[in-house]
Amino acid sequence: MKTAILFAVSLASASLAVPATAGDYQKDGYLYKALVQVCTDTAEDDRLGLHKTLKSHYISKQDAVERIVCNGQQLMDFARANQAVKVTRMLQPYEDRIKGKVTIQDVAASAAN
Repeated sequence: MKTAILFAVSLASASLAVPATAGDYQKDGYLYKALVQVCTDTAEDDRLGLHKTLKSHYISKQDAVERIVCNGQQLMDFARANQAVKVTRMLQPYEDRIKGKVTIQDVAASAAN
């Protein structure tokens, strides 16, 4: 009896541990449409459209830069590959946060000159 219960519990936990793959998304699903729209706006270098898409789907720009993948590339790499200058400029500060890049500007020195 104990063996049967142990087997059932281990089988149930193993089924929860299986990762989701890209094939699991439905082509008509909400998440799929959101990701396609983000990638489309990025490829078209539509900064305002991307901002509206992210906002309407409650995706922060930081999360978009960190987690969204278009055609096997991270969002910023995808934007650079498609020469999306406006989108790259808009998302650059969020990518810099990931890398830990800090820019320091001396405001007092330029005002004294």
